[in-house]
Amino acid sequence: MPGRLDIAWWLKRKRREAYQRSLMARGWYDPHARSEADAIFIGGCGRSGTTLFKQLLNRHSRLACGPETSLYGLPFNPANIGPYWDIPVRELERRARAHRNLITFADEFYEEFLRVEGKKRWADKTPNNVRVVMKLLTWYPRGRFIHVIRDGRDTVCSLRHHPKEKVVNGRIVPVKVNNPIAKCAQRWVDDTSDGLALRSHPRCLEVRYEELVAEPEQCVRRVCDFLGEPYEPAMLEPSATPKSSARTAQVLNNPNADNRISPQSVGRWRKELSPDERREFVSVAGELLIALGYVTDHSWMHEPMEPGA
Repeated sequence: MPGRLDIAWWLKRKRREAYQRSLMARGWYDPHARSEADAIFIGGCGRSGTTLFKQLLNRHSRLACGPETSLYGLPFNPANIGPYWDIPVRELERRARAHRNLITFADEFYEEFLRVEGKKRWADKTPNNVRVVMKLLTWYPRGRFIHVIRDGRDTVCSLRHHPKEKVVNGRIVPVKVNNPIAKCAQRWVDDTSDGLALRSHPRCLEVRYEELVAEPEQCVRRVCDFLGEPYEPAMLEPSATPKSSARTAQVLNNPNADNRISPQSVGRWRKELSPDERREFVSVAGELLIALGYVTDHSWMHEPMEPGA
């Protein structure tokens, strides 16, 4: 016989599925919906530096970028939004029922966020945004998309131990994972390829994590020019990060998100990827690594591991 916890979990799952079906039935993801918001979207493969770019934008006097929402790239699930934004799940469900579709809901959601933060323009940083870029640019004719790319070898070193938290019964709890390198490499290929498909779009900007580390001001100025916003030196100062009503720091997933830009995470694969793991990576993602200009061939996988892992 199933225990009480099993039954409770099953009931919550069924309730969530029924809620999502009700949204779909009334056209929640209406492809014809449009917003006038000059929205900014940040996306890319997880662990590629999207959180760091979010922090940079959030330090701008006009821009507000809160926690991840997964509003656009995944089925709408208030249970995965509320804990990060300090909003009761039932309240989010009530708000959603009051709107015709996702876009009118998101407009009100972010307008309230801007009022609380005292800023003029909102940004949504969710890595999965990279999977729905064309939808975002269609829903938001004035919207802009920033695609963050990082060396896949370094990305998989981080992805293998993430996520470090999940939502359970409305609470954020730590978890430990050890994902296979091949699985992480495939995610990097899939997500990065989705973003590359629109790299020539006039409302899309491709930025490299390594570019930010090497030339921070030059990189951030380029982002500001793309967004039509003035560059502010405070964007590169961690001490300028504003206090927010929302849980803007991913405390468990990104404990160092507010640190200064540092080159320490560039090239970490040299210490962390074993010869077998390097071969796994090459079998899945080696060609994309070459196409992006990170290497010219696969000889890198034979380099000796550096000490210090």
